[in-house]
Amino acid sequence: MSWTVSRTRLASVVLAVVLVTLAAVAYRVTDSESRYELVPAPLDTDVSYESGSLRVSDVRVADQIQLGRAFLRTQGMFVVVHVTLSASGRDSLLISDTRVLSSSGTTYASALSLGQVTKAEPGFETSRDYVFEVDPTRIDDLTLEVWNVGVLAAYYERTRTPLGITAGNAARWAEAGRGRTVPVPTDEVTRALP
Repeated sequence: MSWTVSRTRLASVVLAVVLVTLAAVAYRVTDSESRYELVPAPLDTDVSYESGSLRVSDVRVADQIQLGRAFLRTQGMFVVVHVTLSASGRDSLLISDTRVLSSSGTTYASALSLGQVTKAEPGFETSRDYVFEVDPTRIDDLTLEVWNVGVLAAYYERTRTPLGITAGNAARWAEAGRGRTVPVPTDEVTRALP
């Protein structure tokens, strides 16, 4: 009895594995509302996030950001938000995705998508600024959503933080951002928890 595997059979197995992987990715990308728990996360407040905590703070607006020696300008407005993860438990914490939503239904993805994954190891706190490029005429009731979801995760937590930009003060925020430059650190800041 010979244990040789034909190329056709090997190709069929590889194709089946690829198709199952693609189906799992497609299932995760659909992001059904029923697969996550929405966790209210007030500004400047530590809230439970996975096995640790998360804090959103320091909302800033500008029409230009400084990344090291580079300057990026927008015709719209940048919203910069500081996020801190504290891994007080035994597990690492991870933020793999963020977005900002307005009451008009507009969704803004991170303006600096590369390198915007934040990880805190057990016993440490990691902070970073997240940057969003927004239309200053569509910023009523901006909220930040933060979450970590792996490709095969079936259920996860998503925090939602109102950023303090409301219909009543949106014009003042837009005006405050005009002609302003906000420095944005390019690296995370990590420190040991007390």
